[in-house]
Amino acid sequence: MQVAMPSPFSRPIPLAITSAVFLYALVKEKLTVVGLITALFTAFLHLSHPSTFPIYALVTFFLTGTFVTKYYSGIKSHLTSSSNSIASANDHKARNAVQVICNSGASSILILLSLFSNSSTTVLDGSDDNSILRGIACAYAAAAADTFSSELGILSNQQPFLITNPWKRVRRGTNGGVTSMGLFAGLIGSQFIAAAYLLVTKDLKGALLAVLMGFMGTLLDSILGALLQVTVEDKKTGKIIEGANGTRVLVQEGGSRIKQGRDLLNNNGVNFTMTLIMGIIGTLVGSFI
Repeated sequence: MQVAMPSPFSRPIPLAITSAVFLYALVKEKLTVVGLITALFTAFLHLSHPSTFPIYALVTFFLTGTFVTKYYSGIKSHLTSSSNSIASANDHKARNAVQVICNSGASSILILLSLFSNSSTTVLDGSDDNSILRGIACAYAAAAADTFSSELGILSNQQPFLITNPWKRVRRGTNGGVTSMGLFAGLIGSQFIAAAYLLVTKDLKGALLAVLMGFMGTLLDSILGALLQVTVEDKKTGKIIEGANGTRVLVQEGGSRIKQGRDLLNNNGVNFTMTLIMGIIGTLVGSFI
């Protein structure tokens, strides 16, 4: 049996909130044109879920992520170099369609699975046994935790250590480099999504699972970054070079060099892989608790 999808226009409050956020992103140029179009389709998909949680999770992730990205952006812009000669990768600029998909794609996949799954025909707000909805919460909690961890952790006075080798100190911006401040920030980030989930569904166990999976997502993202993402260093300044909008950093002969890691995934690929894994694990675990 196929799920009867509610019309996005049948939910005036979520639709109004989403429209306001969309206009904010448009006026403030938070997303590129293609990014805005992608976000619009993503929002309508989220609004089509029987529960209102997915759209509130998307809005919460966007707003909190925008805030922490902007937070002390002037200082962060001097802590790393960028593959973009115009602006540092840490500068506040419009996100593109790829970044929208890589941060919300895992949840979108789970939403589609939920919409066309026989087990989801009676899902309503307040349900405490919807494992896929718990998985969506875990995926967004992991995305939020990773954003908070990377954007705030880089401001720590503590020199980062490599997550795969805790005794090795690395430069700020190194893929797989973490600080206690960054890990704590990640834990806080996951709680924003968990709070939205709890307010909508009243499912305490699912909310606690989202916090746990969000924090674990931060650790997994760092591990994937350390092992599967190359870290490139600017020879002149010694700073780590970050790819603009999460793209791959290319080594320029004489100007930069590979510091560590394997060039298998860029930052966007790491984000999508991590959120998908945490969403799947959250769904599976959510079906047993």
